[in-house]
This record gives sequence, C-alpha cells and structure tokens, in this order.
Amino acid sequence: MGDSPDLNVLVMGEIGSGKSSVINLLVGKTVAKVSPDAEACTLKTVRHEATIQVQESLTTVHIWEVVGFNQPEDMTGKGSGMTLDVDLDPILQAKASVDVIFFCMQGSRLKNAPTRVVKHINDVSGGRITIVPVITNLEREKNMEDWWERNGRGVQNMGLG
Repeated sequence: MGDSPDLNVLVMGEIGSGKSSVINLLVGKTVAKVSPDAEACTLKTVRHEATIQVQESLTTVHIWEVVGFNQPEDMTGKGSGMTLDVDLDPILQAKASVDVIFFCMQGSRLKNAPTRVVKHINDVSGGRITIVPVITNLEREKNMEDWWERNGRGVQNMGLG
C-alpha cells in the first residue's frame, strides 16, 4: 500500500459557524474545542491531522482551522471584518498549498460577508482553489434538502456551490 501526497484542507467561516464541529466530524473524534455559545473557540489558526485511505493509498490530511472572521472588536483588537492575511500565516509558514476550502455558514443566517471573502480568496489564488460551502445549523429543518431549494441560488450568487 503506497502513500499519496498530503492534502491541505482549510476550514473557515464566520465566528460561530460550526467550523470546530465540522473538523471533529472530518477527523472522526473530538480534536477541536466547540462551544454552544456565541464565544469564540478558535483564537488562532490550528492544524489538525487525519489519515485517510483512498483506494490503496494512505493520505495524510492537514486540516487547518482558521479563526472565525467578523470577530467582535474586543476579541481580536482589529474590529469586525476579514483577518485572512494574519490567519493564513501558519499555513504559509508551513509552505502548505491549500487544496480545498470548506466554507462553513450557518443556514439560519446567511449574509453577504461570504461574497467578499470568496472574492478575496479567488483574487489571491487565481481561482485555483475549490471552495465547498458547508451549511451548518440545519437541525430544525424537517427536510434539510428543502433549505437548499429555498437558499441554493443565494449561495451560488455568493460564488459558492
């Protein structure tokens, strides 16, 4: 059984969008602190590791958890907005190229902020990185697919989907 090249997955989204929960799901165990409250769990970029088998090969997946954007002023000292350049420093220092981005958004509160972030990522990367929308907080939906019927066009208009 051979080894495949490592994969780098960036998990990002607004504060409270469920990034840590998605990471725990991807890794298959609790590696990222989660909070049911509005407080931020991720205060700096953190790398989590997982090994997956793809056909006959083992692949190491580096899952980068980025600080949620739109943090309140008193948590980051930078005010609301994007702090992508600072948050991506550990990835850049590790000379890691991002293979895919999982963009977490709460289904109950879609906003226009993702449009700005997606545009920034596409500008910086030349559009070479796939951005996958991960819609969280749909537990109250009777049928989660109904959410996409109502909101899918809005997600696509943000440059996702």
